[in-house]
Amino acid sequence: MRNLITAAVFGGAILASSSAFGQIVGNDLYFGFQNQAGGGTEDYIINLGAASAIISQSSVVDLSGDFSLSDFDAVLGASSSMFGGVIGAANTSTSGQANTADVYLTQLRSGGVGTPSVAGSSVSQQLSRNQDNTTYADLGTLFSPAAGTGGLDTSKSWESLVEPAFGTGTFQSNTGLNPDSPVGTNSVLYEDLWYTSSSTLTGTQPFTYLGYFTLDLTGANPKLTFTPKNAPASLTPPVIVSVSKAGTTVTVVSSNAVPTYNYQLQYTTSLNPTNWTSVGSSQVAGTTMVTNSDTAATGATRFYRVQAH
Repeated sequence: MRNLITAAVFGGAILASSSAFGQIVGNDLYFGFQNQAGGGTEDYIINLGAASAIISQSSVVDLSGDFSLSDFDAVLGASSSMFGGVIGAANTSTSGQANTADVYLTQLRSGGVGTPSVAGSSVSQQLSRNQDNTTYADLGTLFSPAAGTGGLDTSKSWESLVEPAFGTGTFQSNTGLNPDSPVGTNSVLYEDLWYTSSSTLTGTQPFTYLGYFTLDLTGANPKLTFTPKNAPASLTPPVIVSVSKAGTTVTVVSSNAVPTYNYQLQYTTSLNPTNWTSVGSSQVAGTTMVTNSDTAATGATRFYRVQAH
């Protein structure tokens, strides 16, 4: 089972050819990144492990150990952004007859961050049993590293099998939905995870909302988490209880935190700001207290706040 955010998470990046892993594992979730515009020579694909171990939790799941910033940067290159998203598929047989066909995909979350019971995106698409089966079959040569690991794929299977809207035999052409959204350095990507299952041989089935992924690249240590729909629907605002400075480092301690959730320090130089700037890495609360740091507090005046997500 995938470790929760309060526990250590194993995993890392590996380099291997897609032929070493064969067909994708049914119902594992894959986070893929591709850069068509940048003319890159490889994709970056992570196997996040079994969907059931992630979506069934009642608190935030930490997947940061599966993510490699160096592999992400290798695909990004000199571009300001590229595309990334999550998919999964399965086709299980019983007594020689396929009886389930599952498809998972992400859509860009347009709002509602921090309230996982309300999806930020909207999916009205429905899939037939044949579409489900075909989607899984056409992903047969997708680069598939072991669960909890990822790697660079020189065959660019994500770009060829998932992203393109044209032609046949791709995830997007089969489902009518593109799971990818723009993502670049120093940004935060929120994507809703949707799921459809067709256990009958006729009719179509709708997608249902499962929760959302957060990929936070604003700090030195990237954070990749999944917030299931069963997680608490709202977060109480953190309360700053102390601010101290040593050299160019400001340390901010807040109370009222919710364990397993992320807390991001932000600053502004004005009491009437038009925007706030995130600083440092978001911190996972282990108790009701959380500590954030600004290690480059060189300005004359800075005002701080802490946001939960």
